[in-house]
Amino acid sequence: MFSKLLKREPARLFLGAVSVATGRNLAHHLERLSGGTSPALDRALLAELAEWLPFPTAATVEAPQATDMVFDVVLQGHRFGSATDLSLGTGGLPMYWRPKIRLAARLYHLQSNKTKTIFHVTQKMPWSVYLNRALSWRVLVGLERPARRSDMEALLRQASEQLVTRLRDAA
Repeated sequence: MFSKLLKREPARLFLGAVSVATGRNLAHHLERLSGGTSPALDRALLAELAEWLPFPTAATVEAPQATDMVFDVVLQGHRFGSATDLSLGTGGLPMYWRPKIRLAARLYHLQSNKTKTIFHVTQKMPWSVYLNRALSWRVLVGLERPARRSDMEALLRQASEQLVTRLRDAA
């Protein structure tokens, strides 16, 4: 009876769809006004994400097993971070937001398409690194953003590693 539980075959994981669904919050709109994010960057981050996920695609499965699992990944949002102020007449309210990447994944059975669980992973730039960048003269003058593309790729890699760990534990 217990031998069946102890000899359980590990589930095989396969990659399903990888897509982008950018958020529409206040920080997103403020970033768009200040030079913001572009669809080309969305596609580049999506290509990097698909490259970093070390799983075969679900379309390559020839003989599905009962334990096979598939996961779809969505890049739910990303922001480069910024610092601005909201002017209210004679005074102003400072606003800061750090660079952030948010991923979501749906883990489901290959044969039945029944969802097992959903994961959300958010990776943010640490405050110390962000403040160091935000207070540099290049950012204050407006020549560059607090986060470069390489910083966003590093955040994406960290988030995808966290997601893969959680997926393997759940499968």
